[in-house]
Amino acid sequence: MKKVLLYSPDLIGHPRVYCRAIADAMADAPRGLVIALGISKEATLDDSPDLQPLASRNRVQLVDTRDHSQTGQPHLSAEELRGLQDHYDIDTTLFIEADKSHAEFLRIAENKAPPLRGRNIGIFAKTAEWYPGEDSFTGERKSLLAPTIRTTLGNLKRAVFNRRQHARYFFENAILGRHVLDEIFVKDERLASWHGAPVYWMPEISRPAPCPETPEESADFCLRQTELSAFLAANAGREPALYFGDAAFYKGYDLFLELLASTPSTCGIHPGRTYNAEQRSYFRSDVDTLRKQLLEEGRLYETNAYVHTQRLKELFFGSIRVYVTTHRLALSSSTVIQALEMGKPVLVPDRGLLGHRVRTNHLGGVYRYEDLADLKRQASKLWKCQLDEFAEPIKRFWDQFSDRAIKTFFVEHLC
Repeated sequence: MKKVLLYSPDLIGHPRVYCRAIADAMADAPRGLVIALGISKEATLDDSPDLQPLASRNRVQLVDTRDHSQTGQPHLSAEELRGLQDHYDIDTTLFIEADKSHAEFLRIAENKAPPLRGRNIGIFAKTAEWYPGEDSFTGERKSLLAPTIRTTLGNLKRAVFNRRQHARYFFENAILGRHVLDEIFVKDERLASWHGAPVYWMPEISRPAPCPETPEESADFCLRQTELSAFLAANAGREPALYFGDAAFYKGYDLFLELLASTPSTCGIHPGRTYNAEQRSYFRSDVDTLRKQLLEEGRLYETNAYVHTQRLKELFFGSIRVYVTTHRLALSSSTVIQALEMGKPVLVPDRGLLGHRVRTNHLGGVYRYEDLADLKRQASKLWKCQLDEFAEPIKRFWDQFSDRAIKTFFVEHLC
């Protein structure tokens, strides 16, 4: 039986959801599946409820990458990756976060490390600098022209003499030109349309396929439902705003609290874990003070827990009319896709793939990036308008990300 390897050296965030969803998509395929996971003290299988059901699934093996590392680290060198492929007799390897293997791919391209075995495919997120020429984090357009002649000349010099450091050189010369990878999967449809095969657009995975709840999960749902109902009743007449997921700088948690604090007619719902000291150091405002103020006013509800069951997601997204996201990261957002699955119009920053999708597909509205005043104006407009006009465009767009679409894509490309 042919075998597919999913290589995921980190378990923090979306990689575990990707591994689970791809495993579900391939459940009926005549392939063995090896999932190599970067387990660490910070992220274990015990902390990954999405992955736990795979441990007992037929034709699926969960592997700790540290067991194949000479240094005991979850991230493997090119040599260690090749050893892992050989050990499990792998035919096709999918790099769940290919961006994180950048240095090892370059070593292979420069003949400083052995080539990988079989077919190799990478899911890349940071492609905006390659095309359409945007900063991969903020979505700001990159240009050689600058406000001053000196800076413009510096940009031109770097473009000529440091071209090997550019995203275009990495993807076109190192990865595809030297056949380090056979295919590239991207989340940005603009890039896939511009380049074509072997660069393919993949439907982004926002959640695993729904599965039956455990008794503990059902009890947790009942508790959260009771808490949320009481919170909304206490805030009757206020517009609920949702911040979904861990409190983090890249998701604009501080901007979300600023929006609530400066808009008394709103209340905030935060299902997810709170911030740590590192994230607090990145925020532009005093989130401790803002959070305390909102809690004292009874305008902020928090769960302080990871949310993974579908019923809970439906509960929280069902409590809002518009999903207002304060993301600083302007790449595609799984929470935006989840909101669209629930039929909710979205308000997103006006940059990057997020802004492009919402404008092009009529999914809601946009506001000036990181601009609180414009965020409030645009949110107010959406909250006041008739939202029925977005229903059909939202359904049409989300169909591309359905469980059926995900299964079709991965079965076709991995089998």
